[in-house]
Amino acid sequence: MARIFWVSCPECKKKFYASNDDFRNQEHQLLCPFCGKRFLDHEADELVDAN
Repeated sequence: MARIFWVSCPECKKKFYASNDDFRNQEHQLLCPFCGKRFLDHEADELVDAN
């Protein structure tokens, strides 16, 4: 089962989830599905591990 985490966009503040293995502590940018902002996990307003 894939591990996920919840992330809050630093631009629009909405929450969405992403793959822990692909984005957590990686240099891959997350893309907010609500406003289109691209950012790294450490730039997020909030991170919550779901598993």
